[in-house]
Amino acid sequence: MGKPKEPRAKAPPRYGNGTHPQRAPKNNYFATLMSTPEGRALRKEWSKRPRKNPGRPKGVPDGYRKNTIEPLRRELRGEAEKVVEVMTKKLDVNPDEYATEALVTAVEIMRSPDATRDRLSAARLVLDFTKQKPASKSEMAISQAESFLEGLLQEEQTNGQKAEANQEETTH
Repeated sequence: MGKPKEPRAKAPPRYGNGTHPQRAPKNNYFATLMSTPEGRALRKEWSKRPRKNPGRPKGVPDGYRKNTIEPLRRELRGEAEKVVEVMTKKLDVNPDEYATEALVTAVEIMRSPDATRDRLSAARLVLDFTKQKPASKSEMAISQAESFLEGLLQEEQTNGQKAEANQEETTH
């Protein structure tokens, strides 16, 4: 055996930062900014500053602008007031002014193009106010059981009285 061959000379890599790119120094601006107290203070100030264009105003549903939703809401408010008047007449309910206002607002939200969750909660509120909830099955079962037991007790009392009277008469 002869001596081992020399490994061939390799060309430097064309891409990346050499053989270990993960060891390259990080040159991120914000990472270097956080390394000094002045930079941390500056970063804190930036995070507390309000944004110039914060996005859609509050209370405006997705797909609408404030100036397009306002006339629609005014129209819905008028319809809601009419609906509440009809409901109070038909259901013979006389709510006070606060309850009427809350009901009008709930009907308005229920008819508006807001989020589905808000509309469903408004519909539930309107139904709770206007319709009576049906008795739950467990309450029905309990009341039926109680009435059954009361009936048994009454039968037992009436049968016991008849039995005492019959014993005296039927002696052989």
